[in-house]
Amino acid sequence: MDSQCIQFKNQLCSAAKIIANSHYTIALAGAGLSVESGIPPYRGPDGLWTKYGEPSLLSFDEFKRNPTAWWENRLLAEAQYENPIREMKLALDRARPNPGHYSLKELEDLSLLKHTITQNVDNLT
Repeated sequence: MDSQCIQFKNQLCSAAKIIANSHYTIALAGAGLSVESGIPPYRGPDGLWTKYGEPSLLSFDEFKRNPTAWWENRLLAEAQYENPIREMKLALDRARPNPGHYSLKELEDLSLLKHTITQNVDNLT
């Protein structure tokens, strides 16, 4: 066994001991958890914002000003092949839980994890 493998195993054992001895463990899950499920992140080399650019911060103001026009523009944009909203919707439709999701579920079932906090929109966590 190489030194990296031994180091990882030791870190894993340390984390398991901390969780087992904790009175109230929570998990803070970010987008990285769902990348393995095929859901693209917003940032980073393969991120939607990297590929398509960041969305306008004025979108909510535009919606308040004219909700009908906002929805018409949104639906037209979603119909385009190269669109971040369309890409995310397709990824969400195909996404299935990965080993990270199952691990969190198992920790909850064992009453070792009390709560998971996330901003993920995939409904997998």
